[in-house]
Amino acid sequence: NYGNQIDGVSKSSVTHQQDFLNQQALSPLISLCPHQEEGLNDVQEIIKTEKAFPERRLRGVLEELSVGCSRFVTLANKDVNQAGRTKLDRERLKSCMREMDTMGQQAKQIRTQVKKNTVKDKLKLAQNFLLRLRFLADEPQHSIPDVFIWMMSNNKRIAYARIPSKDILHSTVDEETGKDCGKVKAVFLKLPGKKGFGPAGWTVQAKLELYLWLGLNKQRKDFLSGLPNGFEEIKAAKTISGHHSVPPVGLAYNMKQVFQLRAHMYQARSLFAADSSGLSDPFARVFFSTHSQVTEILSETLCPTWDQLLVFDDVELFGEASELRDDPPIVVVEIFDQDTVGKAEFIGRTFAKPTIKMCDEHYGPPRFPPQLEYYQIYRGNCTAGELLAAFELLQIGQGGRVDLPPLEGSTDTERGPILPVPLGIRPVLSRYRIEVLFWGLRDLKRINLAQVDRPRVDIECAGRGVQSVLIQNYKKNPNFSTLVKWFEVDLPENELLHPPLNIRVVDCRAFGRYILVGTHAVSCLRRFIYSPPDKTSNNWAHTEEENDKDKKKKKKKKKGGMEEDDETDERVTTVHSQNLKEKSKEKKSSKDKKKGQAADCSEKRPIKPKVDELLVYNKELESEYGSFEDWLHTFNLYRGKAGDDDEHALDDDRIVGRFKGSLCMYKLPLSQEITREAGFDPNMGMFQSIPHNDPINILVRVYVVRATDLHPADINGKADPYIVIKLGKSEIKDKENYISKKLNPVFGKSFDMEATFPMESMLTVSVYDWDLVGTDDLIGETKIDLENRFYSKFRATCGISSNYSVHGYNIWRDPLKPSQILAKLCKDAKIDGPHYGPGGKVKVANRIFSGPTEIEDENGLKKQTEEHLALTVLNHWEEIPRVGCKLVPEHVETRPLLNPDKPGIEQGRIEMWVDMFPMDMPAPGPAIDISPRKPKRYELRVIIWNTDEVILEDDDYFTGEKSSDIFVRGWLKGQQEDKQDTDVHYHSLTGEGNFNWRFVFPFDYLVAEEKIVISKKESMFSWDETEYKIPPRLTLQVWDADHFSADDFLGAIELDLNRFPRGAKTAKQCSIDMIRNEQELPTISIFKQKRVKGWWPFVARDENDEMELTGKVEAELHLVTGEEAEKSAVGLGRNEPDPLEKPNRPDTSLMWFLGPLKSIGYFIWRNYRWLILKTLGLLLLLLMLGLFLYSIPGYLVKKMLGA
Repeated sequence: NYGNQIDGVSKSSVTHQQDFLNQQALSPLISLCPHQEEGLNDVQEIIKTEKAFPERRLRGVLEELSVGCSRFVTLANKDVNQAGRTKLDRERLKSCMREMDTMGQQAKQIRTQVKKNTVKDKLKLAQNFLLRLRFLADEPQHSIPDVFIWMMSNNKRIAYARIPSKDILHSTVDEETGKDCGKVKAVFLKLPGKKGFGPAGWTVQAKLELYLWLGLNKQRKDFLSGLPNGFEEIKAAKTISGHHSVPPVGLAYNMKQVFQLRAHMYQARSLFAADSSGLSDPFARVFFSTHSQVTEILSETLCPTWDQLLVFDDVELFGEASELRDDPPIVVVEIFDQDTVGKAEFIGRTFAKPTIKMCDEHYGPPRFPPQLEYYQIYRGNCTAGELLAAFELLQIGQGGRVDLPPLEGSTDTERGPILPVPLGIRPVLSRYRIEVLFWGLRDLKRINLAQVDRPRVDIECAGRGVQSVLIQNYKKNPNFSTLVKWFEVDLPENELLHPPLNIRVVDCRAFGRYILVGTHAVSCLRRFIYSPPDKTSNNWAHTEEENDKDKKKKKKKKKGGMEEDDETDERVTTVHSQNLKEKSKEKKSSKDKKKGQAADCSEKRPIKPKVDELLVYNKELESEYGSFEDWLHTFNLYRGKAGDDDEHALDDDRIVGRFKGSLCMYKLPLSQEITREAGFDPNMGMFQSIPHNDPINILVRVYVVRATDLHPADINGKADPYIVIKLGKSEIKDKENYISKKLNPVFGKSFDMEATFPMESMLTVSVYDWDLVGTDDLIGETKIDLENRFYSKFRATCGISSNYSVHGYNIWRDPLKPSQILAKLCKDAKIDGPHYGPGGKVKVANRIFSGPTEIEDENGLKKQTEEHLALTVLNHWEEIPRVGCKLVPEHVETRPLLNPDKPGIEQGRIEMWVDMFPMDMPAPGPAIDISPRKPKRYELRVIIWNTDEVILEDDDYFTGEKSSDIFVRGWLKGQQEDKQDTDVHYHSLTGEGNFNWRFVFPFDYLVAEEKIVISKKESMFSWDETEYKIPPRLTLQVWDADHFSADDFLGAIELDLNRFPRGAKTAKQCSIDMIRNEQELPTISIFKQKRVKGWWPFVARDENDEMELTGKVEAELHLVTGEEAEKSAVGLGRNEPDPLEKPNRPDTSLMWFLGPLKSIGYFIWRNYRWLILKTLGLLLLLLMLGLFLYSIPGYLVKKMLGA
């Protein structure tokens, strides 16, 4: 349908045109997505195949993106104010313009940063751009309905395809045209409704080739313009008078091309496991045009090598030859799993475009014969393996098939008429020998409810293989008695085309039955290819002078306070020398180092002696040292059907055990130099000088420093964590030492366990949450494979410290001294040395190292020793040619805690390290003490002497005069409930107050962390106390006391007891600048000064939220230790012992109800005495006048009557 009729929905022309405008405006954005996707896929393919210059292609992709973004912004600027757009359309377009503009600028910036070593990181950023583009291109409000195509059978809808209208939208501007508009497109029909979801909906019900065009009525003359040429229209009789151009009823093609398709199906790898055994029985079905063929079925494999040529004869394609050459139809390949009962199960699907050859072209390089390529197989949205194949489409000319390149006949009598992949296309093969190291099997689960007892490992690659010896009793010893076996096989010279190697473990049961336990496919063999050492290069033979220069550089680094490593995720923990009581291994002190390392170190380093340092990795040690798989590799064994979820986390459920061993492959014949070397054991092949795999007893010492960011396990959002250590059948529960209500607990514990390798080699460190009622909950756990660590050449048994010390906090932990370790390493590696010479020098493998030769014992006596020299070599062992590697230093590793019930989600992190000591060696010393530092008891005595210039808050009832009833309140942060108040200085008219009042604050303090430690119950319902660490801060406040209402707050000052400004000597010198410019002023610490006296300002915020001065306080701070406080006790306020004098306060400071006459006399008489005297005189006069007037009439009568 076209014009105004779309899927049966009729719309008015105006509305319809608006919809087209909206769609067309976003079309350039939509067209950018496929270009970007194609470009990024190219970059991935270049990286994968290790071709040259992937960075150039990525720069081109980013350039195309930035140009596309600017083009979209230019076009959108014209469109945004077009008539017929609603406000929503305009705002959406503006939003897209903003996003695209930003994206274009970012792409341009990233393009300049693309280098050879940053390609992978920048590729991820470019993929994020693609996701953003897709999000913007997706229309949130679908204005034009999509097109639905239904397949009907017996009036039932059996399959359908939905085609987005934006993809087939026509426009006169090419950039705005939908990607499939006016093109012949293959459409795959799927099941309708709920049937279409999940695995059932992934199979194709039918394939249609459609030509679709959707446009405005006025543009209908263009609707056939995209069809392949060479057709005639079959038109219906004119029934609609108004329409001049009606779509034809049919098309008759008189131009067709005949082709032959050759599908070279070589192999597939890492296919989806479709059977319960963890394997599949795969075959491939190839669809092209209206033809389909299948390969043979290969049983029980995930990496089938079909090596089969499928020939599709007489494939008819319509259209001009040039059109077909530019855009050939796609080939669809579907992989199925053949089941004995029922239909074949769908594994995955991939698409490919064939390399096309027309009859007039020569069959030869560079295009022919085609190269085998890898095609990604998809199952729904998930990847399900890769297909290695090549497809060529050859035109059959006038001469017929005779002109085509000849096909080789079937050479394999067993496989019947199956054609192999021709020689020019199949890889060139060479003879390889694959040596297999069979070490042992671990953690095998039950199969069919029975335990695995006599397992065997079968190795297969390209049809050849080898079997291990049978383990006679898996429980007693899961290691193999014969270590090395080999087999020879023909493999492609191109390493990228190497077939996978399959590892299968079977269990020998009664009556000679073999049951499959699990399988593993090693898809990439490149890392196991043996490369002989280059003995011609002498660039490793550094001179002694160069070595000294290196040393100087390293020394300079250390003086800066923090050793900078290439890896950003390593940091160095430094511990102050005053806290060296065996605590250097604890990392708590590194918190404040991170904040003020540079500032602190510049002051402290010259004064204090050098402190030994400890590396703290903020990741697992395995990720730093390649999982310790330098010669012993671990292969997970899988069994069971793979899950269909998008996440592959479910694969963990399929793991049924682990095979430990290794592979080594090399071309034959091998150089005679290697086999002629002294001590070469032909039975061990390339696995010379590896240790024996007999059972060995080990002492395992686990140090747990702390846990961070634990997942809350209780209702209050906290947890009560404790440690549980499991190794084999041994288990240590530290339940009684749980830490209450902490998500960042500091454990500081060490645990000793004995184990026997290989039976007990998996260490599990768990953190549980203690509960008063019910079972304790697992917060998270981490598992460490101790066996790989123990046997690794990186020597992960006990970390090599930076300095050798026989006493003190950093005592040497290893039972072997550095010289013994060095001698053993040199002997095992068959290198010359060590030769100790005069002047503090040692020579190892033509490499000279220098270092100190004296050591101090506990009494301070100096002795001659070679240990420092040996340790210098060990710390630079990676510089030794051929055998050198970085030995594991003294360290703390940070491991993620995981919970099996919440797979893939980190539940916190744990900081720890593990030491291992063989029991047949000398016994190690006692474990070092890493318990958390105990806080020290202190007492802070604060004497408030006077205040001055305190703002006056009250108005006098009688006189209106300003005054304040001043008192001072003080407390230490975190102890607000223990706040203390002075007595009240009443009726201060000038802001002056006299107190002579003492506050006493006892507290526990951690010197190294500069924190006060407070233990208190969170609430009345809490079972136990919770410990808090807070900075030591003294708060002093000045208040105005009120009798009948709440006291008025006037001002405050908070002093950080570690860094606060020195007090002013007089009240005049005390100003608000002491608070405002606190960062610039010199600061003092009460922990160093012990006693400080001075004036400090009180401040408060005014209505404009600006600081204003509200008073000054003269105070004296005196810090004493807990012992000193007991010896010289003092009283609170002005009490005994050591009482303070009473302050000399003015008479006005009395309370009015204690001395009312005195108060009246002071306030009224002093200010109004003349007024009172005048009033009294006037009253007397008036009284006399009144008496006179009262008595005069009687007196006059008496006189008149003569009385």
